[in-house]
Amino acid sequence: MKQLSNRWILFLILMVAVVLRVFNLSEIPFTHDEFSALSRLNFDSFSALIHEGVKIDGHPAGVQVFLYYWTKIFGISTIAVKFPFIIAGVISVYLTFSIGEKWMNETVGLLSAATVSCLQYTVLFSQIARPYISGLFFSLLMVFFLTKLIQHPKRNFLLNGCFFIISGALCAYNHHFSLLFAAIVGVSGLFFIQKAFLIRYCLLGLGIFGLYIPHLEIFFYQLNVAGVEEWLAKPTPVFFLNYISYIFNYSYIFIMVVLGIALGFLVTKKHVKINLKNYLLFLTWFLTPLLIGYFYSTNVNAVLQYSVLIFSFTYLLFLLFGHLPNCSPKTNLILVALILLTGTLSLVYERQHYKYFYQSPYLEILNDLQVANEKENVLSVVQSVEHINAYYMNQMRFDSNYTWYDQFESIPDFKQFLIDNAEHHSYFYLGCLHHIDPLVVPIIQEFYPSIELQKNYFGGSSYLFSKNPSPSKLVSTLDFEKDSLPSWSYNTSSIIDTVSSAGKRTYQINPDEEWGPGFEANLGRFLLKDHAFIDLSVKIKANQPPTATLVLTLENEGETILWRGYDFDQQLNLQQQGAESATFHGTIEIPKEHLKNPNLKFKTYIWNKDKNTFLVEDYKIKLRKGNPIIYGIVNKL
Repeated sequence: MKQLSNRWILFLILMVAVVLRVFNLSEIPFTHDEFSALSRLNFDSFSALIHEGVKIDGHPAGVQVFLYYWTKIFGISTIAVKFPFIIAGVISVYLTFSIGEKWMNETVGLLSAATVSCLQYTVLFSQIARPYISGLFFSLLMVFFLTKLIQHPKRNFLLNGCFFIISGALCAYNHHFSLLFAAIVGVSGLFFIQKAFLIRYCLLGLGIFGLYIPHLEIFFYQLNVAGVEEWLAKPTPVFFLNYISYIFNYSYIFIMVVLGIALGFLVTKKHVKINLKNYLLFLTWFLTPLLIGYFYSTNVNAVLQYSVLIFSFTYLLFLLFGHLPNCSPKTNLILVALILLTGTLSLVYERQHYKYFYQSPYLEILNDLQVANEKENVLSVVQSVEHINAYYMNQMRFDSNYTWYDQFESIPDFKQFLIDNAEHHSYFYLGCLHHIDPLVVPIIQEFYPSIELQKNYFGGSSYLFSKNPSPSKLVSTLDFEKDSLPSWSYNTSSIIDTVSSAGKRTYQINPDEEWGPGFEANLGRFLLKDHAFIDLSVKIKANQPPTATLVLTLENEGETILWRGYDFDQQLNLQQQGAESATFHGTIEIPKEHLKNPNLKFKTYIWNKDKNTFLVEDYKIKLRKGNPIIYGIVNKL
């Protein structure tokens, strides 16, 4: 009866896992990586798929080959493409239970499975057709069969060994980090397998390697290809804390419940039993990929992301719950219910997973474009990924009355577009992704100063600008005139009595001045609670564009944490260079970890590095709200 009751609890966990992963299944959008994978399936031969669709990607061939044949049978609808990965995610919950049960007991298995069922970590990647949840499934499967080989080697050794070889090879073909984890698991088995079966176990390892031999050419080719460091920053020590927070949905309540359950039995000291050898094994499985990824990223090439650690994260749960005794079904139900309730609530309400992840920025900026075009005299620009944009344009039959941002070869070209068209249009619409040049928004505001509307999505934003002179609710002009703030620093003899367009005095920079007007202020009193930028604009008058730089820095207790320099001559094209005066821009993004830092100091100055002569007018500094959820699926909201 006890086993039957616990099986019903497991059934409850699996049902929750299914519901969380299939909720509004038809509404789950394709991500950028999925679109990329689907765009590399249109080949007439397997050889072309490997050479043109796999090698260039940087991932092993497994998932791409699977999608190639799967989509030929079932098509490329979101449901068809995502379905097998959702199934892999649900089975991973069951395998988590089974491994926990076999190494510890049913209570440990149930609590670990309940946690895996409701984490955004596993729900998210179960809904993405990429080699992450599949890798978790294969790695758990490999550990499952290793467990059978260790605990019951005499029972079906050949059959379990074959499945061990297959699951290990699948790990190798799935992702380079699941290959790494498979290697760690394989070596670990040498210390646990019974000596009488050691030679046969080594032959299983050779079997995995033998199945991987056809892939070695691809592996070495991808090893020599540049990594993702052009967009992925090297990790810092704070990565470890952020990763643990991410695993538990960035939820204090959820973490407290998990730790409360884990530590409660330690406090009471009732029936607590710790198998040190097993703990060292799970600690090795959890930490080794994390540390290898960290030190490789800091010393060689940045590769460490939360996604590549999903293959080994479940063993953290066994470390947390592994000492618990085998409790009664009634106790198990209470503990599991606590985890499922707090985990699901944090997923839905704290992480807002179904709101933000289900909003594709590629689709939403096109939806917002249709709404914006209902106004008269709207000038529209869209920055997106061309093949993804074309997919939604064809699917939704959207109005294509917009200018494609990628047609502009440079910032000066974009500015010339505004110069040529702004006087004929009352509004300006911009739909863009997170990687657009941050100068674009302040440049637009030179012509359309008011942000009438800003909609934020995971991975992108849409804006509607107008010529309305009233202050925008989304942009605050920093009040740097108050006596309570530090003042400008400048050479008083360089101020002349020419009145600028802003009603202020004009400053003349002479050849003997390397440093022009500067300003610094503590930002504690100004900072927004959310993602923010500081935008600068300065009007320059000169016979020819000066080779000077507008510098912006952020400092924390005397240490420079961010430096940005914008060369004036890089913001003008040949047509604009003939003008007597021009406005130049700079912007700096306030790092999220410093948004509430009371010691954060902002500095700006003009660096006259080539000792030119020019006039400075209209130095404006604005604080602008950014997109607080632009990385919200993986970062804390």
